[in-house]
Amino acid sequence: MDNTKLNAKIASLESQVDHLESELAYVNSLLVRFGFDQGVDSLKMSLEEILAVDYSI
Repeated sequence: MDNTKLNAKIASLESQVDHLESELAYVNSLLVRFGFDQGVDSLKMSLEEILAVDYSI
């Protein structure tokens, strides 16, 4: 792959990273507004606790 194609690929990946970072920040702010004090981190902890519960009776 020549430098022109590599630079184009890098630019595309940087754009994708920027978009994903913006989306994550938005989702995080929504979660904080919804009551998850630490946003995504709080949601992940809550989900891990739910999944760790043994439902066998």
